[in-house]
Amino acid sequence: MNLQAIIITNCIGFTLLVILLISSHLVRQRQQLSDNLFTGMIVVTASACIMEMLTFVFDGRTDVPGVHVMNLFGNSFLYLANAFDAFAWCLYADLHLYHDENRIRKKFFKMGVPAFVCIIALVFNLKFQFLFTIDQEAFYHREFWGYIYYTMTSGYLIYSIIIRHRYIKKYGSDKFFPIYMFLTPILVGATAQYLVYGLSIGWCCTALGLVGIYMSLQNELSYIDPLTKLYNRNYLDHVLHRISRKQIPAGGLMIDLDYFKSINDRFGHTVGDEALVDAARIIRLSVPAKALPVRFAGDEFIILMRTPDESELLQIQETIRNAVLEFNHAHKKQYQLSFSIGHAVYQPDTSTDTFLNQMDNRMYDEKKQKHSRSAVPVQNLPA
Repeated sequence: MNLQAIIITNCIGFTLLVILLISSHLVRQRQQLSDNLFTGMIVVTASACIMEMLTFVFDGRTDVPGVHVMNLFGNSFLYLANAFDAFAWCLYADLHLYHDENRIRKKFFKMGVPAFVCIIALVFNLKFQFLFTIDQEAFYHREFWGYIYYTMTSGYLIYSIIIRHRYIKKYGSDKFFPIYMFLTPILVGATAQYLVYGLSIGWCCTALGLVGIYMSLQNELSYIDPLTKLYNRNYLDHVLHRISRKQIPAGGLMIDLDYFKSINDRFGHTVGDEALVDAARIIRLSVPAKALPVRFAGDEFIILMRTPDESELLQIQETIRNAVLEFNHAHKKQYQLSFSIGHAVYQPDTSTDTFLNQMDNRMYDEKKQKHSRSAVPVQNLPA
């Protein structure tokens, strides 16, 4: 691969990432950890595109003052960028799937061991040059341990597949996080560079992967509720339309968070949002992988399943009720959660509106019974 092709390839990668950085400006305003990780990968990869281009430009240029030091530190940055992107991607994948920052904090140091080892190796390599060497003619040479280094960082990509596999096994497919859109171009580029020194497509391929995953995730903004991370009503309407069009038997549960207005009035809307997030997490963790949990409206949720088995719906309903009791017992919060639940079975000869109304009516029957049994003032109702 000649120098001109290397410059063009890396400039294309850099340009793609600058456009991606600009287009994701509004998303970054949320200041979420996942957004910060993604931005970090964009910035580091863009910097690596420029740095790799420069290392090839100065490779063997003994006529340039300080070229030996420039090549040593420039290539060290590329190794460091490789470790950072791989580690950040693993954290991003886990966080995006589970939406749990506490889970990331608990796993951070354990997951980060290979990356920390790589960083320490890079520091020692500045003196002992066992990962790569810069010879007296200022040429770069990859050493045996450099291949081990790339193997370790590539392990993060494999581990991200394991994370997703475990998630799918427990909760079902995540439709808007196709990690192979990110991994495929990276694996192709990394494998090519691993086998053939002189190729310079790895960072451009990483840029393509970041652009691909970002484009795929834009659907999430339309179909995922930003607060609870459940599917929203827009996506529910899409699924119900498909069920109606194909006359697919289905079942559903409608869930209402009891006394939600009381929580907002007593503790404020911030605590109210926290209660909704807790309720959504209970629902998500209580349903089988084939279920579709949806935030329907406000404090109402729907679980949609492709099964007409009423007994299965009632079993899920019982599981949710037990999960709420366990939550209230285990978490000493300002409020206690309570659900009113109604179920219904969709029949092909009925409309989806009828299906939703049946769930809604049964849910409100239970809610009326709860409120009719309560003779205490609003301020003393369970939070």
